[in-house]
Amino acid sequence: MQSAHIVQPTEVAGISYYYPPAESVLDARDGKVNIPLEGFPIPLLKEDFSEETPSYDAVGRGIYHLLRVNPEAALADRYAALLRDGYPHLLAELATYLVMLDKKDVDLPYLDRKISYLKIFTLLEPDNPRLPFEIGATFFDKGMHLAAMRNTTLHLFAAEKYLRKSFNLAADDTQVICLLADVCYILGRYDDAGKLWKVIGSDLTTESAEKIRRRLNLIAGGNTPSVPAVDYLQAVGVALEAYETEDYEEAAAIILDVMEAVSVYDEFPLAEINYLLGLCYVKLDIPRYAEQYLKEAVRIRPDYEEAELEMQKLGVAP
Repeated sequence: MQSAHIVQPTEVAGISYYYPPAESVLDARDGKVNIPLEGFPIPLLKEDFSEETPSYDAVGRGIYHLLRVNPEAALADRYAALLRDGYPHLLAELATYLVMLDKKDVDLPYLDRKISYLKIFTLLEPDNPRLPFEIGATFFDKGMHLAAMRNTTLHLFAAEKYLRKSFNLAADDTQVICLLADVCYILGRYDDAGKLWKVIGSDLTTESAEKIRRRLNLIAGGNTPSVPAVDYLQAVGVALEAYETEDYEEAAAIILDVMEAVSVYDEFPLAEINYLLGLCYVKLDIPRYAEQYLKEAVRIRPDYEEAELEMQKLGVAP
């Protein structure tokens, strides 16, 4: 753990820090909670802050807020331990939220929240390989999300970071190896991907094995794409920015170039790209092309409600 005497607490909006005197103890719930605070700064909501000793509930509210907002804050490991030992009901609430987030549609705010909550549990279970795996998988989902593609490189690097942590804890986990290898391949780290795929060998479904054999053959023959998939994903992010600034012709031109170049990538989110191109043609008042690409988005992803809604606006059946 970090030494509370030399680490400055992290500034977090809405939080003030209370510095308890030495040998302070959190004593509450009829003696069921009795935790030495050891003089380290206690985060409190600004509305709870005063020069008086904070209540048990005020300490819980402050720690809970800080960890959800910034689970990588200074002393976060101590705050997480205090949450576990003194506020098990709040930890159970976080676990419930995580279960709920797993059932939500993949929207960016939910993904960000899921990552933060998983990081809190990682503070308490640093040797649990499933936690960094789930964080890495969520960063991967975020990197492949249309609305986040302007920062897809950062998200995929974060995915790789956490998946490697999981791999170091569970080097024989096929699920971890497969996703880490996929991320490496998308980032253009073909040799790393190849080494990982060779580790799992026969532990694959027929469909996965065929895809991996194809990629391994490309790597062995030096025929991997010269431009990694992540660069094209980033280009889609540029197209999205053009769309948002109402430069629809530029956005459509970028997407068409990307679609022509990515036919060799089976991991590309083509439904989302077709959807964005369809939106461009809606704005350019070219309904024939809009219908073509929106229909293709729904063909690739039959549950694509946003694309279906746009088709309904055009008076076209999915």
